[in-house]
Order: sequence, then C-alpha cells, then structure tokens
Amino acid sequence: MPSDAQLEGTYRFFKNEKVTLDRLIAPHIEATVGRAAADGSLLVLHDTTEFRFGGASRREGLGVIANGGQGFYGHFALAVSDDGKRTPLGLAGLLTYTRDQATKRIREVDYLKRRLVPRESVRWGLLFDEVEDRFGHLKPIHVMDREADDFDLFTKMVERGSRFVVRMTTQRRRRGTCDSITITSPYVEDIARALPHKAKREVPLSRRTQVQRGARTINAHPNRARRVAKLEFGAAVVDLAPPRAFTRQMKPLTVGIVHVREKSPPAGEPPVEWTLATTEPVGTADEILNVIDHYRARWLSEEYFKALKTGCAVERRQLESADALRSVLGLFAPIAVRILALRSRARLAPDEPATRVLDQTELAALRTLARSPLPRSPTVRDALFAIAELGGHLKRNGDPGWQTLCRGWEKLEIAVQVVTAISDGKRRK
Repeated sequence: MPSDAQLEGTYRFFKNEKVTLDRLIAPHIEATVGRAAADGSLLVLHDTTEFRFGGASRREGLGVIANGGQGFYGHFALAVSDDGKRTPLGLAGLLTYTRDQATKRIREVDYLKRRLVPRESVRWGLLFDEVEDRFGHLKPIHVMDREADDFDLFTKMVERGSRFVVRMTTQRRRRGTCDSITITSPYVEDIARALPHKAKREVPLSRRTQVQRGARTINAHPNRARRVAKLEFGAAVVDLAPPRAFTRQMKPLTVGIVHVREKSPPAGEPPVEWTLATTEPVGTADEILNVIDHYRARWLSEEYFKALKTGCAVERRQLESADALRSVLGLFAPIAVRILALRSRARLAPDEPATRVLDQTELAALRTLARSPLPRSPTVRDALFAIAELGGHLKRNGDPGWQTLCRGWEKLEIAVQVVTAISDGKRRK
C-alpha cells in the first residue's frame, strides 16, 4: 500500500468478520461454471497443498503443518478444458482445514476405530459433492491422486454416475475373474502387473531432489534424475471387492484399470509404475492413452500452487489470524488462475491470438506499457513475455518465472484501472 492509511484500511478489510474466503471466492466459482458450460468437456483436478506461515509467535486459529510450523491446508478443485490444451477455466471449489496434535494421533489408531472419528480424507468426498452439484449435467472427469483411493469415495462417484480417473495405492482385492488374463491372485495390483501392454509412449520425467522434502515425501516420491521414460500401458475391466470389514454393507464396483510401467529404467533409478482406476473406456490403445492424458493433467495443480505461493506470495503475508489469512487466499486464488492460464496457454498454444487470455482493455494497456513494441496482432506468447518484462524479466533468460510474471501482472492491472477510470470520466463528461 502506498500510504499508512491505505495499509490500515487493508488490514481492516481482511479482519472484517463479513469478509470470508467463501464470499470472496463465490463470484469466481460462479464464473468458472459459466466458462465450463461454454467450453463443454472438462477435467476437474483435485489436490491439496499446505500454506505455511512463519514467525516466532503463534497466529490465532492456525494449526500444525507437517514437519513443524504453523498454517492450514487448502483442498482445491481446478477446472481445466479437455481439448488437449488444458486451459485453466477457474476454481470449481475450495475448502480449507487445520490439523492439530489430536488429528496427528488419529493416524496411529487401527483401521476400524479410525472409521468412527473424523478423517482428513473426507475432504475428497465433500469437495466432489460440491463440484457435482455445481456442474450438474456437464459431468466433468474428476482427476485425483493416490490419497483419494478410497472405496467409500469410489462408491459415491459410481452411484452418482460420475466420471473419474484416480491413481490407486491400496492393495485392493477383486471379485470374480478378469477377462483379459488368467491369474489366480485375488489382488488388483497383481492383475495389473500381468496385463499385456496395449500402448507405448515416451514421457519426459522431471528431476526430483531431496531439497525441502520430508522423509515421508521422499519415500513416496524417490529422488530421480531428469530423463525420458519409455512407458508401456495395459488395461482391463475388473470388479473391486469392498474392504473385508464392510463386505455386507457395500457392493463390488466395476471399474477400468490402467497399468503404467517403465520397461527398462536406468541403473539405480526406481521404475515408473502407476495403476489408475477409471470409469472411462479402456478397450483400445487410444482410449488408454486418453486416460493417461487425463491423469497427466494433474501437473497443472502443482503449477497453480506455485503461482499462489511463489508468484502471489500468499505465505509471506503478515496477518495474525487464520481467518484473515484465508481471506487473503480468497483474494489471490482467482488472480493465480488468470496467471496460470496465461502461462499454460503460452506453452501449449503459443501462436494463438493474445485476445484468448487478455481482454481488449488489458491488451491496450499492455501495448502502452510494453518495453518492446507489440506486434500488430500479438500472440499469447508475445503477451506472456511483455507482461513478464514489466516485472523485470529478460527475454534472453528463457521462459519467465512466477515472481517476474506476477510483478508484471500487478503493474498491468494498475494500468487497467487507470485506463478504466479515464474512460469512465470521459463518459460522465
């Protein structure tokens, strides 16, 4: 804020009891549903991230964060176009929660007792219900990671006639036989590994290191060097058996499974191996690869979290209560979607006109501010670099990072406010 008075006004705004995360995010979610209806087929990417806030003193309402510290967790549903370009359309839902010491102890209780107490994993079903209710007949494809491998959730999604792609982690039992192969094992994982491959693809894998990663994360996602993996894919339709403790209450579920395996990993590197559960067809090579592409869209969730944390710097805010910090999240969440859409479109469809990511007022302001003259008909990539240059990016350094992109976006939006104010003044005269 440019003055002490405006800074004080900002603090009062975020501390106001009428200003809440839900109220701030509601118009954006409504607009997302409208964009999704116009777009047609879409994916909804579900994922969770932590928001960690520093400082020696405790902040009111914040809980415990993994590996120490204080903060809260955000569970997001990001709507993305299913046209191959994966354009972020906006948030379809968002909920937050905190974790305390009691919740950490719950994880040590045995399976049956844990069913009787609130579990963090219920957030997947809660947000799924919200999204399905909002989109109605559109029926998006819900894409979820391993923590969503829950038979209750699978049952709920199948009963609602929903579509999903979920990575499996639990050693699940099957019911009956599998037409694709003959194998006596009762476990889905053994069936998946025995499936004949029906498709192949080479996929680039990013580098993973131990920096800023806890022991649990490293165990789940081991360190690896950057490489191109040669993957093979097999698929089948199986009946998942319910957990043994709930055989009488629950019915088996018929789902497709897609198994991903790396045939020849480099020496010393763990092989890539996934098993996906899905309601999508998996009978042909094209259908299998389509399911794989749906799941690979998950990387956009990680990019979105970087836009929020690195670009919008949500975790560096100094407000002293959880409610105020959630309101900050509600303010920045839609901004991060706009910036993610700009960068994603510039990567996947760089030659499209800039009007696909900027409106006419934004484009006019950018043309005025840009360090280098914009072409008469600028592309999405032209717009990306022009905005990043406003934030201090040098084009010779390659693609812009989140910080320079967000600094440039802030300057652009201030210019848009000025242009709009001048236009309104002229109309009033």
